[in-house]
Amino acid sequence: MAKQPIINGKVVERSYEDYRNNQYLVNRRYQRKLVWELEEKQAFIDSLANGYPVPLFLFAKCIYKGVDRSKIIDGMQRLNAIFSFIENDYPSSSGEYFDLSTTALTKDLLDRNKLCQREPVMDREICVKIVSYELPYSMYDEHNPDIIDEVFRRINSNGKYLSRQEIRQAGVVTDFSQLVRNIATRIRGDVSHDDFLLLSQMQDISITKDTFHGGIDPDGVFWVKENILSKEDLRQSMDEEQIADILGAMLLSPIPPSNVSVLDEYYGYKQADASTRYQKLEETLAAISAEKVSEQFFYVYDEIKRTFSNRPKTIVAQIVSPKTYRGPRYFQVLFLSLFELLIRQEKRIADYDALYNALDGIGGKTINISAGGGWWSQQEKVDLIAATSAVLAPHFMDRGESDPMLYSYANELETILKQSFTENTQYDFKQGIHNLDTGKRNNSLLRKIFLTLTAMANAGKNATGYVLLGVADNFDDAEAVRKAYGTDSIRVGEFFITGINGEVEKFYESYDAYILTIKSALNAMPLQEHYRRQIGAKIRHVNYHGKSVIILRIACNSGPAFFNGVYYTRSGPSNESRPVSAEEMPAFFAQFA
Repeated sequence: MAKQPIINGKVVERSYEDYRNNQYLVNRRYQRKLVWELEEKQAFIDSLANGYPVPLFLFAKCIYKGVDRSKIIDGMQRLNAIFSFIENDYPSSSGEYFDLSTTALTKDLLDRNKLCQREPVMDREICVKIVSYELPYSMYDEHNPDIIDEVFRRINSNGKYLSRQEIRQAGVVTDFSQLVRNIATRIRGDVSHDDFLLLSQMQDISITKDTFHGGIDPDGVFWVKENILSKEDLRQSMDEEQIADILGAMLLSPIPPSNVSVLDEYYGYKQADASTRYQKLEETLAAISAEKVSEQFFYVYDEIKRTFSNRPKTIVAQIVSPKTYRGPRYFQVLFLSLFELLIRQEKRIADYDALYNALDGIGGKTINISAGGGWWSQQEKVDLIAATSAVLAPHFMDRGESDPMLYSYANELETILKQSFTENTQYDFKQGIHNLDTGKRNNSLLRKIFLTLTAMANAGKNATGYVLLGVADNFDDAEAVRKAYGTDSIRVGEFFITGINGEVEKFYESYDAYILTIKSALNAMPLQEHYRRQIGAKIRHVNYHGKSVIILRIACNSGPAFFNGVYYTRSGPSNESRPVSAEEMPAFFAQFA
């Protein structure tokens, strides 16, 4: 039985102090993304300034990384609105910014250049009212994750402000719901290394550009950029609805129809027995594995992106018309037709230009979708996919035995780069393994790379870490590679994909020889055989728009990892690996229990 929560009040000023001390934790398994628009934030701040009542904030006590924290169950959008306003991310509805001299903490942060005062400045008296407002807090002393999930679901199942899809996902942690969420975050770009994030980290992956720092511009998200969904659709999580619909068609036979009831069934909203789609989805995912399905999804997705890369029209404009506002069902037909050809028939695209041209106006000739809102019959979907596949098939060719299905992993690379912002101790980036000045192979760097991987594994049970070769994390390093090898880089966010192409062409006969050099170095490293085999098996060669990148990965699945008999961890501003001291050993080993 669930415990009764303790209800009390906490003034905004104290709440902000907790925020700066990293007290608030978000569980992304069930929490929705940060989506409040500027007007919604301003309206909430106006309520505080005028002393109007606001809804209850609900938290659960928890321990994260050895520290007591407050896990947010309800109130994440409102807390973010408060704290980002205090930090001058946005102005009030009257266009004024919070006076950072109002509290001792904000004044100290201002004096130390941690915050910047923007103008015009709000009247000090109003600022005092805001920081003195007593927020209604309810603290739930419950550590059972199943009960917390159920509490969240019950609170949000009749949520007035949640979309239908957000209600489906609320508190649901099945394999299918997790797969939908993981795919959705990778496409939107609001990915994180871990399911648990500090509230302060959520700002960087919010789906909005109303603020001065952080956030993801919705206009640049694939769904909006390609005219498949609108920004409001994205805000209402209709991208997750589209993904769920596509996955249902990929996993179930025969292909299900598309409607609200079917999507509800996917999430177990109807009586679960062996005949329901919910049960069949979970059984199919268990048999195939969610990782394999995700690979197949992103292979098709990457091929679509490659087909439309640097084209004059968006996907929907090419298929239907430049005047079409949005076209989710047209995209579904395209995706599932390519899934049929690429995955089920094991073909590959022979000519990307010809495929692009074949899609010109296909919406008016082949993909004749009937009206009817969100309802889409099973037979219509089957017929449209079959007809579209037949039209596109001439631009595909069979795979031979020596031509296996190779995934491009372009999206995976982008995902890793974005994840590094929320847990940078678990990522490291190198331009290559040769000195740019002398051209000599840097054996000490190779040794450091594998030592770093073991330190990443020691972040705790199930920790994962990545070292990428062929990526620079600043412009100067990318320029150094360009000058050394005469190769330009591709900018992805704050990173520069330099590739290892220059190194390979100058010092090796082939990419296989380059990878063999890395594996030979790995075999000589003083680390456990289990982790040596794991790292070697997971070495991945990624072709990102012509740039070759090597991904080295480690996952802590067999206790802590040592290097030359010493346990290392990564910490501090520079993320340098350091030995675990004798005093730290008990707490260190407790992480792996």
